[in-house]
Amino acid sequence: MRRLLLLVAVSVVVITGCSEIGDRIDEATNDAAASALTDAVRDQLQRAGIELEGDPDCSTDLDRDGTALTGTAECSGTTVDGQSATATFDGTFSTSGCEGALRIEVDGEQLVDLAEIPGCSVDAAGG
Repeated sequence: MRRLLLLVAVSVVVITGCSEIGDRIDEATNDAAASALTDAVRDQLQRAGIELEGDPDCSTDLDRDGTALTGTAECSGTTVDGQSATATFDGTFSTSGCEGALRIEVDGEQLVDLAEIPGCSVDAAGG
């Protein structure tokens, strides 16, 4: 009976440990996607002649799909002129690129509407 309890306890620890590792990998890859989007938003606004006050604050709602991350992400920030800037992305982040709709608005005016984020890639394996 003690061996059975020990086996169950070890199994629970192993499963919990694997789940925690998976959660940490998901968190790291979501952070990498948010960072890639932060860079893209800043770069696209600079190309439009608009500078942000610091980095935009980005959050993601992504799911792993094989080696890619698929879902949505949103960013918000403020320009150096005090205008609000928002960005939304709906698509896929992967090592081969970031494909999907990227829209950026400043004070409600759409400035960017892309089907792919130039120069973007994310390692969805967590490395």
